[in-house]
Amino acid sequence: AVVSTQSGHYGRGDSNYHFSASPKIRKRVSDLNNLSEYLKEYEEKEKWLSRGSSDRSLAGGWAPRPTETLPPRPYFLATQNQIVSVSGDTSYYNQQAADALLERLGVSPHSLDVWTENIRKWISQTIFQHIHREIKTINKTLDQVGSAECKIGSVSTAVLSKVSTTKHEHISNIALLLPYLEVSVNQEYLVHRIGELASGSCVGSFRWESGGKYKNSLWNKELPTDSQIVMHCISTYLDSHLPRNPMYPEGRTFTTQYFVQTPIKAETKKKEYALFQSSIHPPHFKLLVGDEVWEVSKGRNNLFHTLILLLYYLREEQHGMLGPVNLGPTGLNMTWIIS
Repeated sequence: AVVSTQSGHYGRGDSNYHFSASPKIRKRVSDLNNLSEYLKEYEEKEKWLSRGSSDRSLAGGWAPRPTETLPPRPYFLATQNQIVSVSGDTSYYNQQAADALLERLGVSPHSLDVWTENIRKWISQTIFQHIHREIKTINKTLDQVGSAECKIGSVSTAVLSKVSTTKHEHISNIALLLPYLEVSVNQEYLVHRIGELASGSCVGSFRWESGGKYKNSLWNKELPTDSQIVMHCISTYLDSHLPRNPMYPEGRTFTTQYFVQTPIKAETKKKEYALFQSSIHPPHFKLLVGDEVWEVSKGRNNLFHTLILLLYYLREEQHGMLGPVNLGPTGLNMTWIIS
């Protein structure tokens, strides 16, 4: 057996199990003592990685809180052969090119599965659980100050914006929360769905091309897909951590510079790299790198895999930096997702 001594990865001796384009230090396990030593090191790294980024706040002004102990929720990774088809439409997608891309980058199917689980945990703990807690905290405060009729989920973001001004001394954090709620005008559904996505530890209720039930009715296209909610909330999270740019007074620094959404053309991207949503229904995402289009499997893991590609590119080509922001342990602590 051959194992890698970098980043806690492990592999097999054939060419189908290489994990990164970067050079790695490798050694051969020749006896049981070496194997036991390696497994012990690996378990220690896994314990460190499992801490993830649960202590990262949604915005600079939100104090970090300990991760709550939640009951486990069953979650099963999809294998490459279980990817859901997208209504038979392959006009925007090339499976062969997607496989070739991952092979060129040196990302094995096993690594992709592990990283997918990691990013789902990060999204759950860092994004949705924090948002859900803030919503409950602010709504409780609104009850206490006599503004129960203005609870989040009951009124529009415009009303909440006014409330944040009149009740600022009681609910100062509401201004930080509002951008996350702008993905849908149906605030009742959105807040309910965020609560469902916050349940468990890895967004187990995620439905990539639809969402949850609304008032005992099935999801419909007037509501945002879960993919749209996830992408919006991640973009907003990164907006809040990038320095404000006077060219984008609304504070959408990441969204404006690094995210392009149809019907806007991919060629209009403002930076060397950007996320590109090429289809709304069904949702489909790609990564634009220079003149190249990096595309991975369509279906329920497409968004997660595209975000993984972005992290991989930033780690390998941008020294782990998103503009001026470090994504490593001393910054947003996101690079562990692909470790």
